[in-house]
Amino acid sequence: MPQTLKDAAGWSWRLLVIGFLLMQVGLLYQRLELATIPLSVAILLTALLRPVQLRLEGLRLPRSVAAVLTVLMALIVLGGVATYVVNRASAEYSDLVRSVDQIVNDTKDWLVTGPLHLRQSTVNGLNVGSLQDFLNGNQGQVVTGVVSAGKTAFETVTSLVLTLFLTIFLLYDGPQVWRWLTALFPNDRRALVDHVGDRMWGTVSGYVTGTFIVATFHAVVIGITLALVRAPLVAPLAVLVFIGAFIPLIGAIIFGGLAVLVTLVADSPTAAVIVLIVLVVGNQIESHVLQPFVVGRHVSMHPMGIALTLATGAVLGGLPGAIFAVPLVAAVNAAVATIRGVPGPPGLAPAEPEEDEEARDHV
Repeated sequence: MPQTLKDAAGWSWRLLVIGFLLMQVGLLYQRLELATIPLSVAILLTALLRPVQLRLEGLRLPRSVAAVLTVLMALIVLGGVATYVVNRASAEYSDLVRSVDQIVNDTKDWLVTGPLHLRQSTVNGLNVGSLQDFLNGNQGQVVTGVVSAGKTAFETVTSLVLTLFLTIFLLYDGPQVWRWLTALFPNDRRALVDHVGDRMWGTVSGYVTGTFIVATFHAVVIGITLALVRAPLVAPLAVLVFIGAFIPLIGAIIFGGLAVLVTLVADSPTAAVIVLIVLVVGNQIESHVLQPFVVGRHVSMHPMGIALTLATGAVLGGLPGAIFAVPLVAAVNAAVATIRGVPGPPGLAPAEPEEDEEARDHV
């Protein structure tokens, strides 16, 4: 038997075993989603909120108090934003309905007086009022639908209380949990495992923080643009663009396209073109400035790899899969690079404050 065929057979059965193992891990993740999805969300929230907690600890606050205050401040900010978005959506809803009514009436006039010269009776018989009837009769459902995309990422989280608890726990006791995990490895491997973990955590933390900055940039730019062209539903659309930016490459474009469509319906084609131009320019700024300098220095992945990871995560896990896949693969990529001896960017994994002797003895 040729040696090449032997090598190919050896690679094949090993790849099949690894693929089967990964498939089983994915199925187990879905089966235990009551625990796994809150844990995944809590890890991303911890990576985002950890710098705030460190600042509070720098003010001589106990770690437990700093962790609770960090989560409370995050809840206050999220609650305030959600309340403002819902209030603005309800207040501006009538403007959107009037704009749709005006478009329908203008279209009917154009059909009569324009090149088609349709009869007035024919135009009046067209079922063009269904959209206004739907909007007028289903205000609550439409307003909820405007902001429902912002809740979609959290619909799979079966218990918000569990997510908050895990976030507080990771902020307070994360270093001790990591030391417990590294203690499961042989003594001669713990230093390498600890180094790999620092690199992975630095990658995830940098990715989440950088993506948060990029999402804030998109939301502010789109919000200001929509306000200047006097489009309705400015706050809800800005929040949707912010959430969409956490889906790499396409999220901000898709939700930004929704803002363009609403502007086209509610305002004018000129205003919609302005929003579209701002969206395209903002996407170029993200691609050539923000992503390389804010996110790219933490996540060493080619755009093609990000696109394939995003598509695979979306197919396997829907919207949560699209959000979690990129930081997961980036962390694994960082771990492989560390094991191979590839140095990471300077300052990628900020050092944690030293634990006192009592905490060490507790572990």
